[in-house]
Amino acid sequence: MIPTEEQEQRALAEWLDWHGIRWFHPANGGARTKAEAGVFRAIGVKPGVPDVIIVDPPPAVQGPCGVAIELKRREGGRISDAQREWLARLRYRGWWAEVCAGADEAIELLERLGFGRREARR
Repeated sequence: MIPTEEQEQRALAEWLDWHGIRWFHPANGGARTKAEAGVFRAIGVKPGVPDVIIVDPPPAVQGPCGVAIELKRREGGRISDAQREWLARLRYRGWWAEVCAGADEAIELLERLGFGRREARR
């Protein structure tokens, strides 16, 4: 069975927290009533913002000021035009911004960028 995007996000969140990485997940997802959606728009919630924002620069790569990850399921996840635009704008502004299919792919990316290591590597 393929994990849901929420399950993937939880696995990545646990890894990020375990490594003490400064990050957050914008509360953009989920079903909302029309009134709630209006309130969220009015206070600045933007469609397409990536799922994971890491405010620390990657230790192993010079240049990027932070990392943004749009996390999808291992299979079947699609990126929207708004998500694609956010990633492009972040890259233009000096961020490392990627789409990752699942927590494992995201963790592999973060390890290549110098953020932590899995507990057991062989």
